[in-house]
Parts: sequence; C-alpha cells; structure tokens
Amino acid sequence: MEKKELTYQDLIDECQNLRKELNKYRWDQEAQELSAANLESLINNQESSIWSIDSNYCYVIFNDFFKTAYYNSFGIELKKGLNALEILKSRPDLYHLWKKKYDEALSGQHLNFEFIIHQNGEDKTFNIALNPVIVNNKVTGVTALSHEVTSQKKAAKALKDSNTNMLAIMENTLESIWAINPSYEILFTNSVFKDEFYKSFGVKLEKGVNLLESLPPPLQPIWKKRYDRALSNERFSFIDEIDIGSKIVYVEVSMNPMSHQGEVIGASFFANDISRRMEAQKALKENEAHLKELNITKDKFFSIIAHDLKSPFNSIVGLSDLLVKEAKGFDKVEQISKIIQKSSHQAMDLLANLLEWARSQSGKIDFSPEFFEVNAVINHEIENLKSQAKQKHISINNTVPTQTIVYADRNMLASIIRNLISNAIKYSFADSKVDIIYQLKNSNSIFTVKDYGTGIEPSILNHLFDIDKNNTTPGTNYEHGTGLGLILCKEFIEKHGGTIHAESIYKEGSEFTFSLPQHSI
Repeated sequence: MEKKELTYQDLIDECQNLRKELNKYRWDQEAQELSAANLESLINNQESSIWSIDSNYCYVIFNDFFKTAYYNSFGIELKKGLNALEILKSRPDLYHLWKKKYDEALSGQHLNFEFIIHQNGEDKTFNIALNPVIVNNKVTGVTALSHEVTSQKKAAKALKDSNTNMLAIMENTLESIWAINPSYEILFTNSVFKDEFYKSFGVKLEKGVNLLESLPPPLQPIWKKRYDRALSNERFSFIDEIDIGSKIVYVEVSMNPMSHQGEVIGASFFANDISRRMEAQKALKENEAHLKELNITKDKFFSIIAHDLKSPFNSIVGLSDLLVKEAKGFDKVEQISKIIQKSSHQAMDLLANLLEWARSQSGKIDFSPEFFEVNAVINHEIENLKSQAKQKHISINNTVPTQTIVYADRNMLASIIRNLISNAIKYSFADSKVDIIYQLKNSNSIFTVKDYGTGIEPSILNHLFDIDKNNTTPGTNYEHGTGLGLILCKEFIEKHGGTIHAESIYKEGSEFTFSLPQHSI
C-alpha cells in the first residue's frame, strides 16, 4: 500500500493537535500545582499535627504545626524521607508503641487512640487518628492526624468529679430525690426515694422505668397533674398528708423543671418528711389555745381580786386611819393602831401595784396619750403622799416650771410619779427632802426624782428593773415595798418611747431619771 503524502493542510492540522495536547498538559500541570498549593495551605492552617508516611515508615507529607512540634520534642529538623521510627530507637517504649500502631494502619486498619507525653513539667494528652492510604487496592502508606485534648480531658475529669460529689451528696441526704423526663421515665433516683417507694408501694425503681405507671392507679391522676405542671416549666411545692395506717405522715415536696437552651427536658423533685415539724406546729397551736384559756382564767382571777379584795381593803385602810386618830392619848392602843395602819397601807399598796401590773401584762390598760400641763398631775400625787411624808418630816419640792406641757397618758404618768415619790419618801432619812427636777434636752422632757436617804447598794442598782430579781429592801422607817413599782414605771415609760435609769451613792441618796419624747402641739 502506498504511503499517503502529507499535505500542507495535514501538517497544519497536526500542528494544531500538538498545540492542543501541549496546552492540555500545561493546564493539567498548573491544576496539579494549584491543587498541591491548596492542599499545603489547607494542612498548614490547621492547629493540629498532620503527616503521612510511606510503607517504609518514611515521612512523605507533614504540616508546619507537626514540624514545630517534632522539633520541640526531639530537637530535629523534620525533612521528607526521614524515617519516623529511627528517631524513636532511643526510646524503646515509644518505638514499640508507634511501630505497632503504624503496622496496624499499614495492614488496612483505621485507628483512633490517645497518646500521653510529658512536656514542660506536665502530661499532655493527644487524640491520634491513623488511616491507611490505599492505591489500586494496595496500602501504600498511612495518614495521621493528632489533636491535643489536654484541656478537654481536665474539664471532663472535673465534671466527672463534680458529678461524683453531687451524687454522693444526694445519696447521703435524708431527702428523697428523683428526676424524670417528659415521658415520666426515671432519669435519676437516690436510695432514700427508692427505699421509701418500695416500702409504700412494693415497686423497685430503676433508671428508665415509667414512674407514673409505677404508682397505684388511684394516685396516678393526682401525680400526673403535678408532674405535668413541673414539665410545663412551673416551679412549686406542696405538703402531702399520707395515711400509712399506723400514723399520718407529712411530706413536703419541691418540684422543679429542668431546662436546656430554653426547652424543658425533664423535672427534678425533692421530698422531705416533715411529720415532726407538723406535730410540733400542732402541739404549739394546742399550747397557744391552752395558754389563751389560762390567760382568760388569770384575767378573771384578777378581776375577782380587784372586786372582792379592793373594797374590803379600802375599808380597812380607812378604819385604820380613823383608829389612829381616835387612839391618841391611849399609848398602847395608839401604838397597835399605827401598826395596823402601816400594815393595811402596805397591803393596799401591794394590791394596787399588783392589779395595775396584771392589767398592764394582759394589755387591758388603755394607752391614750394627750397634751396636758404636767404640774397638775405632779401636785395631785404630792398631795396624796403628804401624810406619808409628814410622818417622817420630809418635804417634797416640785421645781418643775409652770406651764410645762408633756405628751403622755395621764394615768400612766400619774402612776410613774406616784411610785417614784413614794419610793423616795420610803428610803429618805427623817427631816430630809425629795426634789422633783425638770429639764428639756434633745427634744425630750427629762424628769428626776431625787432623795437624800439610804442610797442603793451597787449590787442591787444594776437589777432594779428586773422582774426576776427580789430588790425590795426595808425603808428608813422599816417600810416594806412590793417590788413591782419600779417595774411598772419602766413598762409605762417604755410605752411612751422613753427610758429610765437610776444613779445612787450609798448612804447619801438616789436619783431616778426618766425621759418622755417631746411632740409638737
């Protein structure tokens, strides 16, 4: 067959084909170079170690991160072709570990494991992934990815420790604790709740068991409503009264929704047996009722005393005064009548103070403060006590300025003045005096009743206003007190918002000073 001669056109066509082939080769080479550049950029921008080895354990590819880590670990500049196992021969433990892992990957296995290395004085944990490189169904090498997970491992350990501690706390508490998911299935129960549930209903609870269905049928609708309220994101508590046959048990239950990212994923519950507390509250109410009844009885008793004793004592006091007056000239009779008069007055004072104190304790004394001129009250009480003062030749000097206005309960203030002047007379020496002094200080009316008598011993002075202390001592004429006068004064003064205190020099005299807050008219 004759060989066809190439025409000029054929040569042009051949040249064009050759040029197309050449351009395609150039494009393929550029694409490969671009792909390699992109791959290199990709692996070098990772904060993880990436490398690959061939079937002879020699490095083929590695990123900058791995190159730096390699240098920091072994002090060697990593290069392609360097054998990955040669450098580890000085560390037999690492050599055998990595040879085993590489061989498993070269056999076609995909490996994922943790590797711990000691660096800079601490253990660092890395997660390693090894995958075989397969070309034409043949393993030609291994690719590796290493990522440090030290911080994650520490956080996981801390969380585990926290959960362990929390579980220990919940197991060692006396409260019943449990949690359910939206399907009423148990997420958690402590042993207390398990034991109590088994004792009550004979059902053993485990994780995943439907708690609602584990209840007796009569209780299911009751607890379904409660669980649904908690699962609808409502937080509440209630007290259950449970009849267990031999006694009534009271249980306080707290129900709390559990949320994650705004969605309710379950509910937790805390139950505490409060039977003792409820019994104590019940006993307290019964005691309150009993005390109320006793107070009523006491008030009736004091009413009887006030009605049945006060009138006879008034008669005795009046008759004793008359007897003293009529017995003058009859020495023995006069002496006896004075003793009767003294005793009857003391008994009357005791009864008056006792009744007044009892009324103050029962709240039956009305507190009705008003504005009034105080000297009218003071002079009235001085007049009532003149006979008592006259017996000891004691003068009572009222130095309170006229037109001094106070804001107080008139009856209470009269009782305060009466008790303080009576006390001053009782402990004054014969032929002495009692001064009533006034001053205005820091918007308070300050009153002082001063005597020049026996004074008060320091051991008694600090307990004058204590009701549980017996502070009564005989007066200069052997007068006996009730011990309630100063207590009444303190209570009435504090009712006004004031204060009272005593100062004394033993065997020289005493001062009782009380304050009443000023008010604008």
